[in-house]
Amino acid sequence: MFSIRARFRASFATLTEHRFITAAVLVDTIGAGLTLPLTIVYFTLTTDLSLAVIGLLSTAASLLALPVGLLGGVLTDRFGARASMVTNNLLSAAGFTLYLVAHDPVVVFAAIFLANASERLYWTSWTAYVHDLSAGRPFEQWFAFLEATKAAALGAGAVVAAVVLAGGGHDGLRWLVLANVVTSVAAAIVFATQRTGGTAPAATAARDLEDLRTGTLREFAADRSMRLITLGQFLIGPAMVLPNVALSVLFVERWHLPAAVAPVQFAVATGLAACLQTSVTRWVAGLDRGVLVAVGAGLTGLSVVPLIVLPPLDGVAAWSYVVSVGVLLAVADMLVLPAANAVMAEAPHPRIRGRAIGVFQTASSVGMALFPLMLGLLDTDVPWVLWAVTAAVFAGAAWAWRAAVAGLPPRVRVASPTDADG
Repeated sequence: MFSIRARFRASFATLTEHRFITAAVLVDTIGAGLTLPLTIVYFTLTTDLSLAVIGLLSTAASLLALPVGLLGGVLTDRFGARASMVTNNLLSAAGFTLYLVAHDPVVVFAAIFLANASERLYWTSWTAYVHDLSAGRPFEQWFAFLEATKAAALGAGAVVAAVVLAGGGHDGLRWLVLANVVTSVAAAIVFATQRTGGTAPAATAARDLEDLRTGTLREFAADRSMRLITLGQFLIGPAMVLPNVALSVLFVERWHLPAAVAPVQFAVATGLAACLQTSVTRWVAGLDRGVLVAVGAGLTGLSVVPLIVLPPLDGVAAWSYVVSVGVLLAVADMLVLPAANAVMAEAPHPRIRGRAIGVFQTASSVGMALFPLMLGLLDTDVPWVLWAVTAAVFAGAAWAWRAAVAGLPPRVRVASPTDADG
């Protein structure tokens, strides 16, 4: 009982200390939850463009937005993670404003480009932002707390999206997008007016300089572990778009489930993460971070293996699969996200942390951008190839991450149980 009360007080203290930052995360993420499960489905329902054309536009826009992640690393190192967080929210607002008027390929391309540019900048700055916010305290404790907050907000947004879609049709889709524009602007204002945490204690900084090897970009590129993390991020990148791209298209276009299926599955995954993320992070404390990421990647691959042999489902069977995949992906994310982001924040030298994270997240973005190209396989006589390749990609991600972390110093490789409990 004492332990439960102590943890409640610790969580409340965290919320109170950074209540405005937490509010910004909530507002921003609720808006994302309204639209994230519908990224590709939106254009299939509101335009006359074919799925192949939308997939091509999505891939082209995503690839063109890739350098934004690298530029975001430079921006983060020079001006701080807060400036990057403000900028990514403004880009998001601009992109989703174009969603409202996108009907022809040019405007669809521009909308997807700006939305993707926002995402690239977000994933470059978010890990560094949490690192600054933790101010030398245990990274995973803070990351898990904020991820649980984000998951609750995403789930709430997804539930609202499901309700709106159930009764609003295409007009409901546009109201969801408009709401995301408003929340992005509001979050940018809050992030701009708040200060993040300070710097790490001197002892920690000295230890960083002593046992981390990569003080320059050249040394970073020559380090085997850094290259393997980059490869692992490239291979695990499709996990970020698997539910709202490949699976949502399968469920809506091939299994003929209602459009609300995407936010429903998303709500299942984010609801579990909101309730269990901090507990799972505490339970796995002391385990090798590379193993945790590898297990999460393996579970993600396992979620699509049945699709290699399953025929189209309907009714209870289809919905049972939707919920099961949501649960499996939630468990995978709860294992992967804190561990992987801790490694990406702590493995590079502090002087190049922003740029290193930019490289890691850009590699992930390449994987995300290339993945929609395979959607055309759903229109062929061998749709199972998409799921077989997807499973193989996540198996490769598990190997790369495990091998990468094995070559890092113990301090980076393993989070102690004491650190996880704060």
